[in-house]
Amino acid sequence: MTVSDNEWVGGTGAWSDTNLAEIRERLADGFDPGQRLFWLRSTPLHQAAQEGAVKVIELLLASGAEVDPADSYGATPLWEAVRHGQDEAVRLLLAAGADPWRPCIAGRSAGLQALFTDLADLFVPLPGAPRVSPRLRELQDTVDEMMFSYEDYSEGFCIAFVGGVEEDEVIRRLGADPGRCPPVEAGALREAEHASPVELLRVATPPGGGVALIQTEGVLPVHDGVARLATTGGGVLAGAFPLAGTSVDIWRDGFCVARPSVYDQLSEDSLFELWMCRFGDCGAHPSTSMERILALMTLLTATYVTEEWLWSAPMRLVPVELRGGGQDG
Repeated sequence: MTVSDNEWVGGTGAWSDTNLAEIRERLADGFDPGQRLFWLRSTPLHQAAQEGAVKVIELLLASGAEVDPADSYGATPLWEAVRHGQDEAVRLLLAAGADPWRPCIAGRSAGLQALFTDLADLFVPLPGAPRVSPRLRELQDTVDEMMFSYEDYSEGFCIAFVGGVEEDEVIRRLGADPGRCPPVEAGALREAEHASPVELLRVATPPGGGVALIQTEGVLPVHDGVARLATTGGGVLAGAFPLAGTSVDIWRDGFCVARPSVYDQLSEDSLFELWMCRFGDCGAHPSTSMERILALMTLLTATYVTEEWLWSAPMRLVPVELRGGGQDG
């Protein structure tokens, strides 16, 4: 097969129903319906399941494609159909014999994942359906409720939450004297920032605890140098650009330990909090990336903010020397 053929079979949307005629022609010419696609390390059936391409799925299965192949992560086409919220593809794959309880990612099955989404009704009646404990169900419901409480968040600045460290200690770690950083009333913050010859961070403690670091200029998560300083000596920081970003920077004890992206496939090493905040879900759950990001930040740091608080609370303006800003792994 030529490189151009490989690029075609692995391209975005290549296995959608809109390409049905071309796919049929290639299969007739001897294309293997079960082959691993160039650079994706998955099969055509995985891609069609993501797209919800029911006609393509039917064609691939009729052409001899295996219904339950695992990709390089361990995911099956059914897992991908569930992850992307493709209910018709889920029905078709189940009818074709896909195993709903086969462990895929971190020992989790597609069926178990579906039990926490709107697809649950397709799996609950199936033989072997696991019982979800009331405590786990309650925990997921609580996290979802907190997640949806961020639905009206519309602030276009970078923000980080710090847990396990008091506000004055955070300011000291950033190289400033807490006594020289008095609270500034909300209405005077912008003027004070514009008048400063150095870059400033807004630092404050929301109701309920934790510390919020707010960077009103720029479109990147709070600088690595700030995150390193704020957590060196203990504590956890989670920072993001929630309105437009898709990832969260997580720092512990002065080191960046993870930068998960909302729609990336999770793995055995993924934090439990990522599963609870619907990371890795590409459409089965109605939450937005912004809601998931802020929920994860809250879950990791026990810090919660509202827009009313962000615009009405007095905050301290802390000068910050941005040092050590390299990308840590």
